[in-house]
Amino acid sequence: MTTSADLMDAVAAAIVAGDTDAGLRVYTPGDWPTWDSQYPAIKLRVYRETKTSTGRGEIGFTVLTTVRILAQVSEPASSDDGGAAMAEVALWRLKQQIEVAVINSYPLTALLQQFPSVDSQLAFSSEGETHLAGLQIDLGLEFYQGPSDFAPSATTDIAEVGVNASVYPPAGLDLRFPGVTA
Repeated sequence: MTTSADLMDAVAAAIVAGDTDAGLRVYTPGDWPTWDSQYPAIKLRVYRETKTSTGRGEIGFTVLTTVRILAQVSEPASSDDGGAAMAEVALWRLKQQIEVAVINSYPLTALLQQFPSVDSQLAFSSEGETHLAGLQIDLGLEFYQGPSDFAPSATTDIAEVGVNASVYPPAGLDLRFPGVTA
């Protein structure tokens, strides 16, 4: 059974394996605090999950999971405002690295029907000694969940049932199932 949590883990693994500028600084859930010495950093969380029925009859859903990827870079400020330009270049490079790592990840794409959307927003701040740049990518991941994903939990087969009643009238019951040895 594929779940949205599985997909978030697969996206994180793809980014780490993709050798981005963030290296191993890929965090889930995406609420870890960071500070200057930890940039670039990437944080992930499942932002939304929507299940749409495949129709009447057998249970089935097309599931659209949105994994939100937050990437942050920083560059020192300079008198010629070169830090802002360097932060922007670093952010665009990191965006490209993330997209290549995720979209080319076979373990992730093997779980999916498609990538229906990739929505990116960039933001920059030059207030202070460091230029910060941030990127938010909402990555749409579509997959299928069918009847087996909602089946009851696995149980142990019953091999033998024994009943021994000690009330009047005395009775006993011993059932054996064909093909099952005790």
